Amino acid sequence: MVDTSKYPGLYAVADLPQQAPIVSISTGWHELDRVFKLYAGQFVVVTGKVGHGKSTFLFNLMTNIARLHGMRSFAYVPENEGHAYDKLKRLFADDADGFEYFIHEQCFIQSCRHAYNDNSPRTLQRMLMKAAAAIEELKFELVLIDPFNYLERAKPRDQLMSDNINETLHDMAEFARYFNVIAILVAHPTKSAINNDIIGLYDIDGSAAFANKPDNGLCVARQKDGTSRVVSTKVRECPAAGDLAACNFWVDKETGKFTPMVGSASNFAGEQ
Repeated sequence: MVDTSKYPGLYAVADLPQQAPIVSISTGWHELDRVFKLYAGQFVVVTGKVGHGKSTFLFNLMTNIARLHGMRSFAYVPENEGHAYDKLKRLFADDADGFEYFIHEQCFIQSCRHAYNDNSPRTLQRMLMKAAAAIEELKFELVLIDPFNYLERAKPRDQLMSDNINETLHDMAEFARYFNVIAILVAHPTKSAINNDIIGLYDIDGSAAFANKPDNGLCVARQKDGTSRVVSTKVRECPAAGDLAACNFWVDKETGKFTPMVGSASNFAGEQ
């Protein structure tokens, strides 16, 4: 046997500590589960063109996992804070009791109002600190920041923006793993990518770290016929957490509810 005790951190592969296999859970949509699943410690970046339904899709996802798994969510959604109640109520149009339980017990929103943020910049790290302060007591299992572009940047003057974003996304990935929660970040693509049929993580404005740091990447793309396509563009833990493919949804114009299309129309081979 080779003795490596004199070299801290050096292991023979036979002795190297291994990560336990991930335990993924359903999104509440069987069709989507074939390309994307959730698991504790996961960092997900969601992108797509402005107005294509990223936030509505994630509201659907939060209600699904609350109903199916009893999961509690922390959300910082400054663009939707003022009408989150109405949007969520429409998703529970057929379940008034479930809506009341969800809004009182399962979904919590960190307000973007200045009064609750002192004079500190509203950075991603600041929002993660607020989530961390309540995680132990309130048992959050999902943390949603939507969108990244709405946050302030407190970077040193001599630091490149791409380097600052890289550090910031590293913090969110570490946050997910340390607290063993699902962390989801929404980020908008560059203007130059708006004519692309499919938006990828490398199309997000500011840094390639949006593609490198997350465990999973999704793109929400509204189609001309009013349906929506959710494309899985990155899967680190494949196949346990999904595959590079897509799921198509019908979207109810009145409620915003996403319903997967079934059969041959539900999925197609995707590209990273």
